[in-house]
Amino acid sequence: MHKRVAFLALVVLVALLAACSNPAPTAISVTTTATVAAPTIMTPATIAPTNAPMPAPTGTTAATVRTTTAPNIALTPAAPSRAAADAPTTAPPAALTIPTPTPPRAPFKPAITKLTDGGCCRNPVWHPDGTRILYTDAIPDQQLAGTYAVPADGTGAPVVFWPSVAEVSPDGSRVAFPDFAARVTRLQEVGKQSVATLNNDAAYVWFSRDGRQVAWLARAPGAQPSSNVDRLVNIWVANADGANARVVGATVRAGELTWFPDGQRLLFTGRDRDGGSPGIYTLDLASGALTQIIGAFSPRGVRLAPDGGSLVYLAALEEKPEDNGLFIARADGTMKRKIPLIGAVRWLPDSTALVIVPTQTDNGPDQLVRIDAATLATTTLTDRAALPFRIAQDEWQLAPDGTRIVFTSLTDGTIYALRFAP
Repeated sequence: MHKRVAFLALVVLVALLAACSNPAPTAISVTTTATVAAPTIMTPATIAPTNAPMPAPTGTTAATVRTTTAPNIALTPAAPSRAAADAPTTAPPAALTIPTPTPPRAPFKPAITKLTDGGCCRNPVWHPDGTRILYTDAIPDQQLAGTYAVPADGTGAPVVFWPSVAEVSPDGSRVAFPDFAARVTRLQEVGKQSVATLNNDAAYVWFSRDGRQVAWLARAPGAQPSSNVDRLVNIWVANADGANARVVGATVRAGELTWFPDGQRLLFTGRDRDGGSPGIYTLDLASGALTQIIGAFSPRGVRLAPDGGSLVYLAALEEKPEDNGLFIARADGTMKRKIPLIGAVRWLPDSTALVIVPTQTDNGPDQLVRIDAATLATTTLTDRAALPFRIAQDEWQLAPDGTRIVFTSLTDGTIYALRFAP
């Protein structure tokens, strides 16, 4: 009986060892030898009928058991299914591209570019396309001066733009030029041969903003009370093809005209026929009505904003000191405010601000300053020490893009372009 029980225990132990030593299905064959302690032999009465785990075997009887793993069999993977073959494969990740860092841009500095030789030229203005500067100078072998054009960036030599003094319309579509021999003004559309003629004693003409109309001043008979008072004139208006020439409004004393953007009104400084009521006036072309919008003894340098909504002017010789100075107002004369600087001014193209060349009391270099039209806050655009320049006789003009000016130098008579904004 004891032998039977011992034999059964040995069988159970061998089975357990075989189950534990069953390896994974690999191609490696391993042979091991283990020494296992013989279990303690117990009688059936001491074996409890429970599911408790079997106690660890103890004893000193040794037994040697040889176990062998599964045979060394090479496994061939099964062919993939059609669905697996048709499935898209994952592309390898693209190489990581690290962008080259952009070096920081150098801070902007205003700069001056020389456009002509010294002492040659006067009255520089921008061509409407913003790429050229037009100016007046003598033409070789010709008695009368002509109009030259030079690249605004200084990259080319001047060329003759027109064989006489010429005025280009704001839209660049037409050119007006005097014919002093015939005592008329000619109007020619750019790129066309046809020429219109104004019988106006070769007077200077002002183009409307769209280039479709012109206006000029024609001297009227009458006494001249003072050299400080503008001459007595009639205001003429015509189409740019020369048609519909007519006198508009009453005879007045005026020196120059400015068109409103709508082409329906003119702005000028002057007086009535008798030399009274000095100030700033508007003239309605449809009705001929004159309206004094600002009363001032001797207003000067009137500049209408590009959008026609505001104007700026210099008041001088007024009785009250506080009434003298540079003023900004609405185009109907209301909301007049005094600007805290004195000097020559131009409007920026968007009508939000002015650029002023302040009057210098030390006879030193000039400077550009921006004035906000709404707040009158000032911003310095150029430094007198870092970029010295001097403008001759108010001969300067803002570029169409509002980033540069062109001017005649008081120092050497040369024309320069000055960039003050990127």
